[in-house]
Amino acid sequence: MASYNNNDKALFAAIAGGDADAFKLLFNKYRGGMYSVAFKFTKTAYAAEEITQDVFISLWTSRAHLENVAEPEAYLYTIAYNKISRHLKKESNKARILALAQWAQNTSTNETEETVYANDSTRHINNAIEQLSPQKKLIYKLNRQQGKSYGEIADTLQVSPHTVKSHLLKAVKAIRSYLEGGVLLLVCLGWWW
Repeated sequence: MASYNNNDKALFAAIAGGDADAFKLLFNKYRGGMYSVAFKFTKTAYAAEEITQDVFISLWTSRAHLENVAEPEAYLYTIAYNKISRHLKKESNKARILALAQWAQNTSTNETEETVYANDSTRHINNAIEQLSPQKKLIYKLNRQQGKSYGEIADTLQVSPHTVKSHLLKAVKAIRSYLEGGVLLLVCLGWWW
């Protein structure tokens, strides 16, 4: 056993042959260094401990190939690097997934709120429209909801375009007054007019 302490190649050869004592010696020799490197990159004791264990588990499970390793210490740190790299990628993906989930939740919440506000706005505007006289209501709906021009409305209703314009302006003014006097003052009315 004493001959293994300074000869990692001999330890690797013994481990390749299934020598558990040689494995314990190697583990005790490099465990602290593996842990330090893993902790330096992961910043958590739990992850560093897991990575350290994984390095040695990987070493033991692939022990049949250890006789051919020329630089045992470099081999161990390469395994550690790969384990650390996988861990950091996994954590990065988790962070991205969490950020995406948070964004989706905020977007969903915003969309829900916007839908509620839009429905409330539409309901209040419809209430305001219902308060108009029949002529103003008809002109407003033909212009604002059906997109007809003053001339088209005038032809349909057998009135002058000036009358259509006058009724429409009065309708818009009445709707705004209704909304301003109500509980909800809509900031977004600009796109309705």
